[in-house]
Amino acid sequence: MRISWFLGFGWPSILTVVASGVGINLLSGPITWVLYVPFLVVAVYMTVRFRLYNAQPWRRVHSKAMIAYGKLAEQEYDAAKLENREFDINTPCRGLARHLFAERGNDESGLLLDENRKVYYKELVEAYPHVFLTSIKPDRHDAVVEGVKRDIDSSKLGPDILIARAIEFKHDRREAANYLRALLLGDVR
Repeated sequence: MRISWFLGFGWPSILTVVASGVGINLLSGPITWVLYVPFLVVAVYMTVRFRLYNAQPWRRVHSKAMIAYGKLAEQEYDAAKLENREFDINTPCRGLARHLFAERGNDESGLLLDENRKVYYKELVEAYPHVFLTSIKPDRHDAVVEGVKRDIDSSKLGPDILIARAIEFKHDRREAANYLRALLLGDVR
C-alpha cells in the first residue's frame, strides 16, 4: 500500500525511524549515538513532508494522480518501444482522464486539446491573479501576469492539466490556481 500520497512520505522513512528507534532502545555504546543521526534526520524529513501535505491540499491529489500516471506512461512507453514508434503523451493522459474522472462521469479529455488547456489555465489566472502576485510589488503586477500567460502559451501537454481539474473538483478553483502557480515556479514534486 502506498501511503506517500496521503502522508507525504513512504514506508522507507517509517521503517528507518522505527529501526533506528528500536536500535537506540535495545543497543548500547557508541552505536546508539550513531543511530540518532538517521532517526533525527528522517524524523525531521517526515515532519516537514507531512506539514507540507497538510498546508497545500493540492499535493495529495497530485501525488495520487502521478502514481496512476506513472503506470500508464510506463505502459505507453513499453508499447511504443515494441511497436517501434515515438512515445505518445496523449495515450497516458487519456488513461489518466478516465482514471481521475470515471466516478464523476465527466469527460475531461477535451482539456487535452492544446487550446482548451491554455484557456483553462488562463481562466485560473484571470479568476485568481492574487495567487500569482504573492509578494510581488504592485508596479510589477501587469508584467508578472503577462509573463504567466506567456508561460502558459509556451507550455506543452502533460498530466498537469488533468490534475489541476481534479484538484478543482476535490477542493476548488483557487486550489487549482495554487497548483498552477507551483507548477510555474517548479515547486511540484
